[in-house]
Amino acid sequence: MKISKLTSLVFVLGAILYSSKVNAQNVPNVLESGRESRSLLVQANIENAQAYYDQGIARYESGDLQGAIENYNQALRINPNFAQGYSNKGVVRRALGDLKGAIEDYNQALRLDPSLLEAYYNRGNAHGASGDMKAAIEDYNQAIRINPNIVLVYNNRGLARKILGDVKGAVEDYNQALRLNPNQGEAYYNRGLARKILGDLEGAIEDYNQALRLNPNQGEAYYNRGLARVESGDIKGAIEDLNQALRLNPNDAEAYYNRGLTRKILGDLEGAIEDYNQALHINPNFAEAYSNRGLARRVSGNIKGAIEDYNQALRINPTLARVYLNRGVAYALLENRKAAIDDFTQSIRINPNLALAYFNRGTARRALGDKKGATADFQKASELFQQQGEIAEYQDTLNLILKINIEPK
Repeated sequence: MKISKLTSLVFVLGAILYSSKVNAQNVPNVLESGRESRSLLVQANIENAQAYYDQGIARYESGDLQGAIENYNQALRINPNFAQGYSNKGVVRRALGDLKGAIEDYNQALRLDPSLLEAYYNRGNAHGASGDMKAAIEDYNQAIRINPNIVLVYNNRGLARKILGDVKGAVEDYNQALRLNPNQGEAYYNRGLARKILGDLEGAIEDYNQALRLNPNQGEAYYNRGLARVESGDIKGAIEDLNQALRLNPNDAEAYYNRGLTRKILGDLEGAIEDYNQALHINPNFAEAYSNRGLARRVSGNIKGAIEDYNQALRINPTLARVYLNRGVAYALLENRKAAIDDFTQSIRINPNLALAYFNRGTARRALGDKKGATADFQKASELFQQQGEIAEYQDTLNLILKINIEPK
């Protein structure tokens, strides 16, 4: 059984919005002139830019994003060297979904002030959201060089590292985030995901426990703790977690699907089918839910219903080798061996290393009297079983070959 879902990472996208007052350092060289009138004019411009800037912050916080952009643009027209103005405008553009524009603003902010930590952090988030994890990590590194005590930077660098496959590096970042703030629930949750990938189920469950202690309403933590409990053998605990995840989010098709898989382990075929029904009601294009409902229906004796489900799964995704294999088994149970052989053959085309497909095709060919074809399939199946460490299946297949050889012609 395969418990599966693209577990969601908690990428802390809350941008750092700079709101300190502008001072002479924000406007390089503006006070170099010795003339008092020039200084007064510059000071007036600074104050005007600051006023628009402050209005931009207020509008952003009230949800008026377009209004905030207008205010920041006005502030930047008055003071083109206002690094924090570009940085904050980038935050708003990011909130509007304009990742490219946001990155351009952060670039401009950092050209004006290469020490602006929030611009590095926010640009890192924008790079991460656009899929450029290497650039995101470079930005987080810069932010850490400026201030090594920002928890969110370590959490998000850990996420970027995990996405790039550096799971151990990600765990190190989450560890550092938790050293700085032992109450950072997102870091516990994300470290739990990483530990599970590394095979540390006990550590993963401990992290999910901590995340839920800090936020008892985090449905994803219940969900992923449930998956970890399944793998650790705690099936009843897994179902309790999936129940809780569904109480918090009753529209989670994946949670219904995985609870169905877990109920099937306990032999509750009726409950499993109900869960697959719910998953398919929410997501009618959920091929795996059709496939597994087909398995449950077949085991419960509803062969025709199983075939209907396999048909639906293959309509959605015609590359699922195991669905062809399972439909072939269903056809064989109905003694439609020609259709079964066609499905086993298609399964082999998609996955030439699927030993069961060769074995079942050999069984169907033998039933049709094709001893030569059956022997060839059993020989291939035995080779694959041996290579894949399936010793009992390997030995059973060899025994079948011997039986065929001694059968009367």
